[in-house]
Amino acid sequence: MLKIATLFLLLLSGSLKSQTVQILKDSVLFESNYYVLEEVKFNTGNQHTVAIYGEIQNAFDIFNKPSFEAPEKRIQAKKDMLLELISNNELRQANYGFEQYNIFYDKNQLLNLSVHLQSYGSPFEATRYYCFDLNTGKNIGSQLFINQTALLKCIKSRLKKQNGKLQPTLKALQDFKITTDSKNKITGISFMVADLENYRNSGYEQFEVVFTWKEIQKYIAPSFKKRII
Repeated sequence: MLKIATLFLLLLSGSLKSQTVQILKDSVLFESNYYVLEEVKFNTGNQHTVAIYGEIQNAFDIFNKPSFEAPEKRIQAKKDMLLELISNNELRQANYGFEQYNIFYDKNQLLNLSVHLQSYGSPFEATRYYCFDLNTGKNIGSQLFINQTALLKCIKSRLKKQNGKLQPTLKALQDFKITTDSKNKITGISFMVADLENYRNSGYEQFEVVFTWKEIQKYIAPSFKKRII
C-alpha cells in the first residue's frame, strides 16, 4: 500500500528582497521523500498583478487548462495532480514538473524573479527570467538597458572564457537576475545566457555572465535607474 502524507498549506516564504510577493509552499511526503510545491502570491492584487501572474503561469505548460486566478487554487491543483499520479503509479512516466520561484529584486515597483522547472523522472530542467514593471504590468526585459549593442559585446567578451563558440543575440539581454546584498542594495546584474544551439537531455546549458553595479550602471535606462539606485 502506498504511504502518502500531505503537509497542509500555508507556509509563506518571504525575504528582505520581497515587498509585493510571497511564495506559497506545500509538500507531499512519499516514500521518505518530500516533494515541495511552490506558487507566487501577490500581497495585493490589481489588474496589473493579475496580468503578471497569468504570464508567470505560462512560463511552462504543466496544466492543460486555463490559467488560475488564485495562487491557492493553482498550488492545490498541482498537489491534486501529484497525488493522483502517485496513487496511480504514473509519476515517473508523466514527467511531472516541479516549479521553483526565486525573487531577486522586489522594490520600487520593479519585480525581478525566475521560474525554474525540474522534471520528475528525467534530468530535464529549465529556467525563465522576468523583470516586471509593476506600474504597467509589463515584462520590461531588455528595456532595462540602453546601448544594448555595446553591452552585448561586453557579454560576448566575458562569455569566451566559458564558451568561446557561443554567440548570443540581443535576446540574451532579456534573461538576467539583479543581485543584492543583505540590505537589499543592488550589487550588480548577472545575465543568464543559454546555449540554444546545443540541446541536452537536461535542457539548454546556461552560462552566467556577471557585472558589478559599477560596471553595469552606465547601461541602465535613465527611466529605471532612479528606481533601482
